[in-house]
Amino acid sequence: MKIAFLLYNAYGIGGTVRATVSLAGALADHHDVEIVSCHRTADRMCLTPPGVKVRALVDLRPASRHYAGHTADLRRPGTVCPHDTVHHGPTPPSALGEERLAGFLRDTDADVVIATRPYLACFLAEHGRPDHLRIGQEHATRDLHPVALRNDLDAAVSLLDAYVTMSAADARAYRRVLHSAPTRLTSIPVCSPAPCAEPSSGQSRTVVTAGRLTAAHRYDRLVDAFAKVVAVHPDWTLRVYGRGRERRPLRRRIDELGLHDNVLLLGARTPMEPEWAKGAVAVVASGTEASGLTLVEAMSCGVPVVSTDCGHAPREIVTHGEDGLLVPEEGAVEDALADALCRLIENDAERRRMAAAARRTSVRFRPQHIAAQYHALFTDLRPELGTRSRGPRPRAVRPDADGGLPLWRRALERVGLAGLGSPVVVGCRVLPDGSIVFHIDRPTLTPDAWNLVLRPRDRAADDVVTLRLRQRTAGDGRGLQTALDKASWSLAEGHWDAFVQHVSGSRSRPVLAGPVETARLLDPAARRPSDAGCTAWIPYPAQDGGLALRTWRRPAHAEVTSIAIGDTVIQLTGSLHGSAARSHHYRFRARLQGHQDRAFDAPCYVDPYGDFDVGIPLATAAEHHPGGEALWDLRLSAYGGPELRLGMLTGDIADRRDVHTFPAAHWSDSEGRLTLRTYLTPDHDLALSTTDAVLSPRS
Repeated sequence: MKIAFLLYNAYGIGGTVRATVSLAGALADHHDVEIVSCHRTADRMCLTPPGVKVRALVDLRPASRHYAGHTADLRRPGTVCPHDTVHHGPTPPSALGEERLAGFLRDTDADVVIATRPYLACFLAEHGRPDHLRIGQEHATRDLHPVALRNDLDAAVSLLDAYVTMSAADARAYRRVLHSAPTRLTSIPVCSPAPCAEPSSGQSRTVVTAGRLTAAHRYDRLVDAFAKVVAVHPDWTLRVYGRGRERRPLRRRIDELGLHDNVLLLGARTPMEPEWAKGAVAVVASGTEASGLTLVEAMSCGVPVVSTDCGHAPREIVTHGEDGLLVPEEGAVEDALADALCRLIENDAERRRMAAAARRTSVRFRPQHIAAQYHALFTDLRPELGTRSRGPRPRAVRPDADGGLPLWRRALERVGLAGLGSPVVVGCRVLPDGSIVFHIDRPTLTPDAWNLVLRPRDRAADDVVTLRLRQRTAGDGRGLQTALDKASWSLAEGHWDAFVQHVSGSRSRPVLAGPVETARLLDPAARRPSDAGCTAWIPYPAQDGGLALRTWRRPAHAEVTSIAIGDTVIQLTGSLHGSAARSHHYRFRARLQGHQDRAFDAPCYVDPYGDFDVGIPLATAAEHHPGGEALWDLRLSAYGGPELRLGMLTGDIADRRDVHTFPAAHWSDSEGRLTLRTYLTPDHDLALSTTDAVLSPRS
């Protein structure tokens, strides 16, 4: 049969898009499946289902001819559809979009059309033809919708053939209100594929959460709860993945609580599985976890979950005490979350047991199982659909086939390969010893005929690393792979870009980043100081979609692990890496950038294990402040020995500057007020900014 999914914007990474792409890909194994996106906002989809055709109705990329109209004519009064009253953002409903969507529904030969959000369900009810099966999906819950939207949606659902919720409880809520409607009101759980990353080792001291940074997801109370956890377990970290309007308020709250070392705002990631695998525990503090997709994704990566019992999905997915913990949504939620997190943090055996159970639970949400339930729904509503044979599997339409400059073309230009072949998707995994295995899971290259090449971005093109791509050994699955062995290679500091090249050197193809698995970089053993110094290799997806590697190589290094802001000092703690570093006594030195002769010192205490402690006196910094804004390089200076740069190089983050931000310190005296703030440079060296006041005349 032919199935069409209606998505509002298939080029995002939200839960509705992720679940729809997974379901569409599973159904495409036996049916002709198409995703119809009302809008196109990027060159390519972040998630592209194999065997699924993709079309966009309105192109809203900045270079598109529709973009200007979108920002002007398409927003004129009277053109916005009234159904989706809660929608705001860069893609509101428009006259052009509705005209094209109505045209699609009028002309499509699909047997089944599935609308994935309330606006689209209302539109399908009004414009869909009775000869195709019209199905709506509820990826939120009925109670979350505003009253006006709920009334419109109730009327529309009554005109559809079926309406599918993600939880049985939500289906019951719809049946209570629409008990006389002819519509099939049922529930089918959310769809989540097998993870593309190795399961969590459970060894990191990391708690992970993910979702849009909105008020409804209550990250504010999670931060407050984690402050209670840090008071008992100061070596644990909370990672928050996502973007949204609450980022700034969260950043302020983190700084107010002094949690800048323990709570990291990491932005959005796609795919998310390699990030879930970095956690020993996952947490959901939302007041509205409607579909439960976040829970299932974390559990599939072998991470036990702590979740508020916020409505329908969590209690239908998580079995309390078996694969996770549920805490009450009412009352002292912060205390309950903190207690549940501490319970798993403090009990390794229970955490491992729940992690194994979580992976078993996640299997029932696999796409093939959910697709089978949808197929049963289709054939139950229209028995004749079950007898239709499937045509040849359609060739997936490349999302960048109809114009614009694809990201991979930009990657080609960046490494000097413009005009050459189509890209190859290469994923990678960091091993416990820091080596990196690169793999191509769907190879279009001949084994032993191509090399993976790493080229330094800012140095001579001759200085490259060449690795032969070979067939995977038995048991590793089909595909190609190669390894960058840390014991065999010494890479200079900087950024390295990847591409593939034929062994003859005559042909090259760009690389797009597949899953980048760096969880092992968070294992405690990976962060311990080494006698060889600090040699960090961090693979990462580049902004243009390519695969890149950030490297550091310092035989002697001072790694900062904590920055505390006090009333009179900025306190730095860390550890010395390299036997050469640990054989000296040090003083702290701040040197004014561009003025080698302008500096001030402070004591540095180093214990027998190489752990150091520095207090930067605010009064001393104020005394040496030259006026205006001044930037200072921070070093540990040895008596008759090396000068070490203070920095933050270890871990898994290739660019920390937006992640590790530090609160300001303030110093006031009779001559004025000075603001001092530490920050990271592009090379992850620690520096100091002093601004706002001239405290005394300087020459």
